[in-house]
Amino acid sequence: MVNNLINMLIGQEVYIEGYGFIGTTKEIEPPKVKFKQTEVNGRKIDTSLLEPMEAKIEIGEYNGTIWEALSKRDLELATFVIKKSTRDRKRKIPVYLELGAWVEEQEFGGKIGESDSITLNLNVQTYRLEVEGKEKYNIDIPNYICKINGIDKYEVLRNHIM
Repeated sequence: MVNNLINMLIGQEVYIEGYGFIGTTKEIEPPKVKFKQTEVNGRKIDTSLLEPMEAKIEIGEYNGTIWEALSKRDLELATFVIKKSTRDRKRKIPVYLELGAWVEEQEFGGKIGESDSITLNLNVQTYRLEVEGKEKYNIDIPNYICKINGIDKYEVLRNHIM
């Protein structure tokens, strides 16, 4: 298993609402999964609740699909799929990320003489990560699901709430 996934990712394909941006993706910053902690009597205690997840995607072209993603709000999430690979000592390992998110902020870039780009800052509500076809994360905030390596950390919480 790759320990530092962000630094090891190579090659990338990004799909927004099913439309591929192959060759025009400039940068991808996947969400960080971080749990809230609180301090009690000088000791940090894990609350088992997730911090808000954010991601960033920079695309080197404007396209109607991006505007479709920008328009989604409330309970309607835009879909972002990222297909990448990482390298083990001798082989390529496929990595699949799927995000359901709202576009929280967009920045239009492009200086004179440079190609235009758009950066999408995402408020991630659902996150699925597969490495070599094996599910590592399946997080669905609206439905109280937080599976990490097949273990649902929110099962007890979900059973008490719903």
